[in-house]
Amino acid sequence: MTPSKTLLERLDKLPNSSQEAESIIQDIIPELYTGDLSVCHVVDALGPSLTHANPSERGAGTRFLADLLHSLPCDKLSSQELLFLTAFFLDRLKDHHSVIPNVIYANIALVKQKHINRKDVTSLVQGLFREVPCQSQIMSDRRNIYTLLKYCLVYKLEDIREMGQDFVLGFVTAMDGEKDPRNLVLLFTLVPIIVKNFPLGPFTEDLFEVVAAYFPIDFVPPADDPYGISSEDLVLGLRGALAATPQFAPYCIPLLQEKLDSDLTSAKLDSLHTMVACCEVYSAEDISPHVLSLWASIRREIVEGASSEMEAAALSTLSAIVMTLQRGILSQAAHDATNTLTKSALMECMGHLTAPEQRLMFPSAHILLALVVAAQVPAQTICETVVPVLTEQFGTRTEAIAKKNTIIILGKFLNSGSKFPDLKTVQEATVLALTAALPAFHSSYLSSVAQSLTKLLLTAKNDSLRDGIIQCFVALGKIQPLAVSDHILPKLLIEMEQGHSVNSGVSNSRILETLAILTAGRLLTSRVLPVVWRRAEDFSSLSSEQCCQHLSCVRKILRNAVTDSECKSYVLEEWSGVMKVVCLSVSTILSPHVTKPVPILQCLSSICRILVANLSEPQPLVQSLLTLVTVDEAERVEGVFGDLVVTLPETRNLISSIADESHPQAPLMSYMIEGVVLGARQLPETDGLQHLLRKLRRLSLCHVDLEIRETSAILHGAIINKIPTGPSLTQALSESREELFKLLNLTNQVEKQKAALLTLTWVCKALVVRGAQDQDVWTTKMQNLLSDSGIGLDAAHSFEVILREHQYALRPETFANIRLLYKQRYFEIMVGPLVDMFHSSEGNTKHNALLALSSLMPSLPHLVLNNHIKKLLPVLLQGITSGESAVTESTVCTLSSLLQHSLTHAAPHTNMLVSTLVPLTVNHPMMVRMKALECLQALTALPTMTILPYREDVIRGLKCVLNDKKRVVRQVATNARCSWILVGAPGSESA
Repeated sequence: MTPSKTLLERLDKLPNSSQEAESIIQDIIPELYTGDLSVCHVVDALGPSLTHANPSERGAGTRFLADLLHSLPCDKLSSQELLFLTAFFLDRLKDHHSVIPNVIYANIALVKQKHINRKDVTSLVQGLFREVPCQSQIMSDRRNIYTLLKYCLVYKLEDIREMGQDFVLGFVTAMDGEKDPRNLVLLFTLVPIIVKNFPLGPFTEDLFEVVAAYFPIDFVPPADDPYGISSEDLVLGLRGALAATPQFAPYCIPLLQEKLDSDLTSAKLDSLHTMVACCEVYSAEDISPHVLSLWASIRREIVEGASSEMEAAALSTLSAIVMTLQRGILSQAAHDATNTLTKSALMECMGHLTAPEQRLMFPSAHILLALVVAAQVPAQTICETVVPVLTEQFGTRTEAIAKKNTIIILGKFLNSGSKFPDLKTVQEATVLALTAALPAFHSSYLSSVAQSLTKLLLTAKNDSLRDGIIQCFVALGKIQPLAVSDHILPKLLIEMEQGHSVNSGVSNSRILETLAILTAGRLLTSRVLPVVWRRAEDFSSLSSEQCCQHLSCVRKILRNAVTDSECKSYVLEEWSGVMKVVCLSVSTILSPHVTKPVPILQCLSSICRILVANLSEPQPLVQSLLTLVTVDEAERVEGVFGDLVVTLPETRNLISSIADESHPQAPLMSYMIEGVVLGARQLPETDGLQHLLRKLRRLSLCHVDLEIRETSAILHGAIINKIPTGPSLTQALSESREELFKLLNLTNQVEKQKAALLTLTWVCKALVVRGAQDQDVWTTKMQNLLSDSGIGLDAAHSFEVILREHQYALRPETFANIRLLYKQRYFEIMVGPLVDMFHSSEGNTKHNALLALSSLMPSLPHLVLNNHIKKLLPVLLQGITSGESAVTESTVCTLSSLLQHSLTHAAPHTNMLVSTLVPLTVNHPMMVRMKALECLQALTALPTMTILPYREDVIRGLKCVLNDKKRVVRQVATNARCSWILVGAPGSESA
């Protein structure tokens, strides 16, 4: 007899001892490997046991076979053998209940076999669900069932996925009612796999309910802990199951809400933590319907402050909800829910924030902070609202506890808002709050503040943030000037000297502007001004643009400096400002390396005006200048110009030859002379002044450069304005009139006429501004020039120069002789003759008179124009239809102002107004379109019977303007069209 047969014979009657059974198994396994035996042989040999009438015998046979299968490697059995075994054990699932546990155990071994077919795996699982009532089994057998399911879900997922919803139903049935903690931990881990890989369909709620039945976990392990399972294991497992899929949201959120509103602290905490986990999976659409109810419950837990743990959990939940609402592509519902939650929180909490001495300030702040850290949208809304209030509160409250609590909460908001570095509102609010809080800082912290803000300034990317930092610097300078001088200015000066860095977010011009604002007081002025000036000197021969930027900074510093007596003394005496400016002007003119000297000289002239205006005795300076103008080389010059002549001997020749065509550089000295003369309060009545006027006239009439001609004409007019009434003024006007009128009468030399007109205009302006009696001759001459065929149009434009404010000339700050209401007086004189000329003339003269009137009116208050509206309105109507865009714009702007303040005389001209204004609302410059629309809207205030016939035409004409490319025009058009639509409507003002 062979050994194999001997083994099989031993299976006829299985031993009762498990050790003997194990021994037989160990003997069979080698035979299976050699092929002397097969599993089928073993099953046949076990036939008496497997088919025995006694269930215990069948159970023993089944157990032996199951143990044998578990002892085999996973790749030992072939697919045919597995097919045979699957069919066998499926049939055994119908056996006596005492046999079933062994069958389940055997099935575990089968599904672990590598060569088992997909169909066999599915059949085993289906048979298990169909034949075995899981909860009728003991705990260990139930665990085997769950172990089999877990193995299939992890390693045979593709094999059982085709079961679809049948698997979900089977799992729900198997799990329903499970009580063993170890089994529950295993089951909770399977739920996320199932919901991810199987369609839940109609069993979604069933699966949720069978899981949610265990919420909240109240398991307490026994003292001896036989399970090895903690309460936390169950809690975390259940939490993962509930948060496994958004499909649970309609059922889970109400459940959590219910437990959150209960009286059990552990249930509340578990609900809050579970909600946080759910928010990571659920969508905004899942959360948004429940936001308000959740907010009410969460707010209650925070405000009541039952425990710090509860408050922390509630705040985390609030943040998680907002994060969910703001995640991904926002829907309108999520957007609305976020806004509603934010507004509700602000409404609830703002009142408590303004009561810093009360307990509820901190819980309220924590609620808002939870929203701030959650997402950028609520962060911006809340910080924009809260930070200014807290900043103001810190400055106004005097109680120590109120200030302390306010600054603590303010710091928390700023720290939380810093999570969003691109949120400029938070950065700006931080700087704003810091500015207000500076007085509360100890002096030792101010240096750190200065360093941090300087670094931020150099990297800031938006102007409003930089402006806030600069304002903070200014406030810091008032509290601790040394912090500015020691920590801010050196860094800015280094940055300025190095030029615009690639890594710097701020331009060199911005640094210079910051330096100008911060430089206040003698200490800072003495440190900054020389450095910036030296840079300007260096750039004068390298880059006109860079030089002008630095000179502009110097000008701003000087404007601040002269308001302080110590600074003024330093600038004028110790720093020798006038000498430096005049010297750099001459050097710039003489330097062959300066390609564009005019912009530099213009900046130096403006600086010179500031310095000369603040000299206690400017007369010697002006006198020495006039002495140089007279070309008297024998006369000694004192003061600044005397020192300049010694340092730069070419200075005398430059000044004396400003009108000499043989000296091309000399005319540039007119800019420096302008700075000295305009800065002086009074001018000495000397021959030198008359010499200067003659040379300036020659420059303004003959020089080839238009800028120099204009500068000379302006300076000529400014000097005439400052000369006191008397022989000197009479002489100056007489010589000017003789020379200018002679050139203006040369009708065949237009260029000379235009040059003379420029000087004439500024002489006329100088006389009009001072209200001189001699102005009539000059104004009459200008009026007569309107008829000149060559320069009539230029003369019309010159009327605008007379009343328009110049940037610096003939103004109070340059000590001009100004008569009160000179604009109104001049207009009263000119309006009649110009209107008469308009009506009595034809062609170019009529057009020039219209342009002259249009040039005057924008500079006048509407009250003055209203007095002449009856005679001006026909002229304005002609001006609107003028083909010249400048005339049209000027006229329609004036007409808009008049119609808004006086409509009385507009009614007879309604037809022409409407027909003219409507076409102006399209295909014209933006200002013309806007003002035409304003005029049309103003007309709606006329009586209904007057404007009703034009209603439909206007409404139809303005329809296309509603699509204007400019938003501001569309807005004005909408208002105007609506006003016309209401014309004649019941209850309207015009009805």
